[in-house]
Parts: sequence; C-alpha cells; structure tokens
Amino acid sequence: MIKLMKCIAQKTRSGRPRPGSLAGFTLVELMTVVIVLAIAAALAVPMLGDTSFSKLQGAASTLAADLAFAQVESIAHSEDTRVVVFDNPNDTYHIALSSDTATPITNPINKKPYLMDYGSGAAASLTGVTISGYTLGGDDELGFGVYGGLDQATAATITLVCEGFTVTVTVDPNTGESTIGTIN
Repeated sequence: MIKLMKCIAQKTRSGRPRPGSLAGFTLVELMTVVIVLAIAAALAVPMLGDTSFSKLQGAASTLAADLAFAQVESIAHSEDTRVVVFDNPNDTYHIALSSDTATPITNPINKKPYLMDYGSGAAASLTGVTISGYTLGGDDELGFGVYGGLDQATAATITLVCEGFTVTVTVDPNTGESTIGTIN
C-alpha cells in the first residue's frame, strides 16, 4: 500500500510516472478488474447452485430426443413401427418394436437395450428425476405411425419432476413433434 501511495505521489500531470519511479494502477484500471471479477462471479454462481433445474432440463431434452429417434425409426421401418413404453412405477421407459413392446430395441450407439432409467447407465447424472405422469391415449405406450404421427388423436404429454421442479413434454398427434414446456 505504501508503494502504491508513493507511486501516485510521483505521477506527473500527464498521468505518466516519472522516469525511475514505480509504475502503479489507475483507478480506472482497478475498477475494470473489479467489474470483470464481478461478471465472472455472476456467471459462476448459478452453476454452483441447485442442480435440480439442470437435471430436469437434461431429462426433458433426453426424452424429446428419444421420442424423435422413435419417430424416425418408425418412418424408416414402416413394416414394424416403434413405440415408447413407459413404466411409471420404476420411472423408466424404453423403445420397442410395435410387434414386441415388452423387449427394448438395441441402441445403435452403445449396442445395449434402448432403456432409459433416470439415475443409472447413460442417465446416471439425472438422479432424482421421476416420471410423475403421462397421457398417452389411455395406455402406457406412445406409438408412431409410418408417417411419423402418433397412434392417437390427441396430444401426448409426459410430465417429469425433480425436487420441486416440473416440466411437461408434449407430442403433437399429427406431426409427432415434441415440445418441452417451461420448467416450473
């Protein structure tokens, strides 16, 4: 602090230090550093906070991607379309052939059964996410037709919950397109 005071005292009117004197920081430079640190802290604090929101967002995105995969597979394999089978008590779902809904198809990426279990396997980081409910036309299966539309006349909804946060994924019956709602 004493060096800083000596430096300030030795500055000339132009703001440049005299030859041989110690260089210091101006108030503008110090304020710039403080502002940059404040911005960095403002960006980092939400990342350190509650992760339930992030988990739920990730689970909803994963569900929407899996629904889109089942839709594309149904269009590509019109001889045996795909269904997404939900198991609400176990908070799982799997993609299966419409001719054998009990057996998950093989995931083309990891070569394992296409089963989504929040909190384990590929979804290990999504612990605490549960399937709180769904409307799938009266059963627990969401089927896609040969043109990608749903096998039901009304929109399908799947609601996910994680530690007080809720989000609903809605699937349009005509297009089969998934929409992720607002996380509440």
